[in-house]
Amino acid sequence: MIRVHEELAFWVTHLATSGLIAMVVLLASAGELQSQHPPLPGPPSGLAQPETEFSVVAGGSGEPRDVFAGDALMYIGTYEGSIYVLDEAEEKVVDRIPLETGIPRNLDLSADGERFYVRDISYERVEVVDVATRKTLDVFTLSEGDEKIRIWGMEVAPGEEYAILLVRSYRKLSDRFEIGDTQLLQYDLAEHQVIRELPWPDGRPRERMNMRFSQDGGLLYMFVDDVRVYDTREFSEVDRWDYSDAMGDGVEELSFGFPDTPYEDPGIFTGLFRVTDPVQDRRMMGVARGDLDGRDFEFTILGPDEPGLRFALAPNRRSAFILKSQVDDYQFWTLDLDAGRVLSRQRFAGRPRMTLLSSSNGEVLYIYNAGNTIDLYRADGYEYLRTIVLDADTTTDLIILPPPGGSTGDI
Repeated sequence: MIRVHEELAFWVTHLATSGLIAMVVLLASAGELQSQHPPLPGPPSGLAQPETEFSVVAGGSGEPRDVFAGDALMYIGTYEGSIYVLDEAEEKVVDRIPLETGIPRNLDLSADGERFYVRDISYERVEVVDVATRKTLDVFTLSEGDEKIRIWGMEVAPGEEYAILLVRSYRKLSDRFEIGDTQLLQYDLAEHQVIRELPWPDGRPRERMNMRFSQDGGLLYMFVDDVRVYDTREFSEVDRWDYSDAMGDGVEELSFGFPDTPYEDPGIFTGLFRVTDPVQDRRMMGVARGDLDGRDFEFTILGPDEPGLRFALAPNRRSAFILKSQVDDYQFWTLDLDAGRVLSRQRFAGRPRMTLLSSSNGEVLYIYNAGNTIDLYRADGYEYLRTIVLDADTTTDLIILPPPGGSTGDI
């Protein structure tokens, strides 16, 4: 039986009776932490780096593997100046893609999954890499002479004719640096030319801007307090979507970033959101699923907001995992998205900086960043399994893709 916090009863009733809520659950349904006892152990310390290979598998009990992560390919950038390609089944680096631009900082996958757009660590250069052949197709930069143009944001149109770049100029003068305002530019990827400068929403430049294209490329969405919709022929505003309307009257400060979510359907974005409860004047959190093209927003209230959380959707899209990363309080959570409840929470021996990702079959959780290791945990029970040790520290997100010409699980 789900127990409801007394102070949330009014809020839940208001949402449920509005007819607009998709699912409502509370964090209290998970009960007390399973680990009021010592946290589960993590990787052993002092794992040796490989001497002759790009990676080794270390740690664990040494027993034969009874849990496998899947049979996809994994890609991650490193300080070695390459993208490492890992075989998920073998749990080792099987190839590396040398980059002309040096150390990568961002791997942006094209809409069709066939190319990486790699921004280097200086954010000045972009290298286009073909996933299948693992070859560089193109390199471009906007920097020229003593003026450096750093590309702080990038969204490639589905057809890949152009990209929208968020840039800022930095010019070294004899006695100072001159830093320009941030700009939004439409950039022709084939001709390497700026097509036009786009107006900022409300005429106000921003340091960062989350942007997404519609599936057909006809619309560009920009996320401010609401969603601004622009036609991509003239880049004029044609619509606005205040998705907080889905929560009913009285909701304040709803925030949801429409993040890139591995394993999700195209055009669908699943992740954590925060909202202010106007009755108790407190921040709440939950899981939302947004469909930009369909203007649809479903959500689940989980309970009072907690800091330091990272969300990872499982490949079946029916469950998800949360990583709580606070010093001396590292936790795994498992969510049942169909039932709308927290199934379990467990403390474990984590580390100060961590990123969470589910394996391609959903049976293993990857913990990586920062450093040169990828720790493997059993998704059912959170038992530490083993560690993939690389010969170089990582610099980008870990991306999981089906092998060329094949399919993997529910990816």
